Amino acid sequence: MAATSTQDMVRPGECLDLFYYDGETSKKQCFPTTQNTKYVQQFANLTGGSSVFTIPPNSGIQDVVCNFQFAALAANPTNLALPRGWGYALIKQVSFRYGGSSQFFLTGDQILQNALRAQPNRSAATDLLTLGGNFASSGTTPSLANTQYASVVLRLPHSIPSGVGKAHPFPTDLLTQQVQITVELYPVNQIWTVNAGGSAAAAPTSLSNATFQVQQVVLNNAGDALARRVDMAVNAYAFPCEFTQQKQQIDLGLTPAVVGSSQSVVLTGFRSGEVKAIHCWLTCSTDNALVTGATGTYNPFVWYLPLSVIMTYAGDIYARYENSTSPLWALINGNKAPFVDNTYITTNTPPTAAALASGSQWVELPFAQTMVDEDAHYVLSHGKPITNGIVNLDIIVPATPAGGTQGTSRWVLNVSYIYNSTLLMSQGTADYVF
Repeated sequence: MAATSTQDMVRPGECLDLFYYDGETSKKQCFPTTQNTKYVQQFANLTGGSSVFTIPPNSGIQDVVCNFQFAALAANPTNLALPRGWGYALIKQVSFRYGGSSQFFLTGDQILQNALRAQPNRSAATDLLTLGGNFASSGTTPSLANTQYASVVLRLPHSIPSGVGKAHPFPTDLLTQQVQITVELYPVNQIWTVNAGGSAAAAPTSLSNATFQVQQVVLNNAGDALARRVDMAVNAYAFPCEFTQQKQQIDLGLTPAVVGSSQSVVLTGFRSGEVKAIHCWLTCSTDNALVTGATGTYNPFVWYLPLSVIMTYAGDIYARYENSTSPLWALINGNKAPFVDNTYITTNTPPTAAALASGSQWVELPFAQTMVDEDAHYVLSHGKPITNGIVNLDIIVPATPAGGTQGTSRWVLNVSYIYNSTLLMSQGTADYVF
């Protein structure tokens, strides 16, 4: 085709028909499939503790969801409340193993944060937190006199809990061993706010129901399976994924007496591989004053944004976010600011949920060049190898938490390391390549 303008002559690229669909502008599925959510298992223990779930190697697996339920409380006690996202608060940790791969762990708040950042916009993130268990108290809607439901998505390395940029299913048909996921719950009565005048004994000690559910993708023709077409004894299938290392918690101590003073934090414990980013959020002791068997408020997902954070590695600065600028950088490098609308349970009787002015927030400190969500799971954007190294953070905590005062609150820094990774599958087993 003859050039029609100077831009056609100087700009490289293939000619793309934007008027008619052709082989370049339309795609079709090679191997027909169907999707189902029929795989459901019950939790072994409704009072807390570990439940082990196994997924047989015969299909592709996508998202994994846990559903929790509290029966209606007939007495509707006036001093009890459930926090928003209480289903995630129930989860102490999740471990996962693909076939014969190594076993790794994530905490409940990491599961939530990973799922929130995978959402395409703030509205979807807020909905995800609400579906994870809405705030409930007597005299509110929903009231504790009604059955309480929570649906929690487990963001595991193989899955992306969003239709935007959704990963292909993980093909367990290439394995000869099961996929194993273990969900460990806190004792059920530990997630309840018990205000003064109430009794911890009134909090339920058991769920009324808890299930584990998997979304599967099945080939219509079993002959289309890769293992039927390729000798997997001498070949390997590379499944691109993102790996999050188990969270580190660093006690920052009391709020500094001088507002705006910086604290230095040393991050260690990096594994061999490329670090794409480090994600951080602050929590405060006064938001989670509940003592088992006593009274106090419980706000597990009230996360604070550092006023300033500077990330340094090997003497070079990789992220410098001062004067609370980190949300803007995350927004212009992604699709939403890193926070979600949330509430704060107060000490009123009955407990009420006050809107959290700035929502729950986290900081994204990238090493790798940013990729949009639609491409991020299969385009390898190299990170920073930090094997046996340390990363320094200079951080300034907020002056006043939602439920405390300056100088009386202990701050905790929660840190996740995000890595490039590939699940390599061959000879009936799988393992990570970092």
